[in-house]
Amino acid sequence: MNKSIENESRSFSSGIKKEISSITPRSLSDRQAVIAGVFCTSSSDGDRRPAHQVRLTESAAEYISGLLKREGIMAEVCRVMGSRSEYQIDLPEECREEFDLMYGVCFTDAGKQVLSADTSFARSFLRGAFLACGYCSDPHKTYRIELHIRNTGIVETMNDMLKGQNIKPSRIIRDAVTVLYISNGDSVSDFLGMIGATSAMLDFENIRAEHELLGSVTRTVNCDSGNTRRQAEAGAKRTEMIQKLMDSPLASSLPAPLAEAARAHLENPGASIADLGRMMNPPIGKSGMNHRLTKLMEIANSLD
Repeated sequence: MNKSIENESRSFSSGIKKEISSITPRSLSDRQAVIAGVFCTSSSDGDRRPAHQVRLTESAAEYISGLLKREGIMAEVCRVMGSRSEYQIDLPEECREEFDLMYGVCFTDAGKQVLSADTSFARSFLRGAFLACGYCSDPHKTYRIELHIRNTGIVETMNDMLKGQNIKPSRIIRDAVTVLYISNGDSVSDFLGMIGATSAMLDFENIRAEHELLGSVTRTVNCDSGNTRRQAEAGAKRTEMIQKLMDSPLASSLPAPLAEAARAHLENPGASIADLGRMMNPPIGKSGMNHRLTKLMEIANSLD
């Protein structure tokens, strides 16, 4: 890989890790999920327990050591010899047995089923996993998220967690390490939003929008007016159907995410699906917003 491209890619990944290292977990479960994501994805293959040592970026190491301190664990943090940016966290000997008992559940069959089904836990776990083994390419060059996992015992759990977030990863083996990767632009955006990297997600969407604009210049010359008309007609039809739904008795029984999406669409009829997704709390990617609007249209069509 060209050195300048490699540095840009690392810079984008580092920026994501720095951003999510500033997120304060909202609960004890969220805090423990982040810790689990870091130490379980760093364990050696064949182990059914978390790692006792992990290597992270400086910001991530400071963040994780702070979370461990909240758990009553005073871990040792030091810079990796010969590295300018990598730090190692070592768990103290006296807490390792209890740590294994608590976080080893992630490797059990029962734990995998329960934890992958817990949306909040899964998001925080995947945030920790990205800090420990994640990589995001420079979106100016390509769209790709990778999670490098040495321990095959945790791969299926992570795969199920991602699928539970409507993200379907692909899988390859590289140098005896399992790599779960996402190369679809919508899914990359959704992943960044899901782990709490909102600023990175917005940067990614801006870059992607620029790419789409540049790539469509020639097509736009020939079919701009037709596309605009069709989009306007589709948007007007969607607005009409969603308004019909919100005026019906079914409006009061809509799940909160769908009701939020309906209100945002009606209040911002000219906004793109990607823009509407950014208005959600928390923000979601284009595919997630499109999914909500599709569900609203399905419900609205059932009124006929």
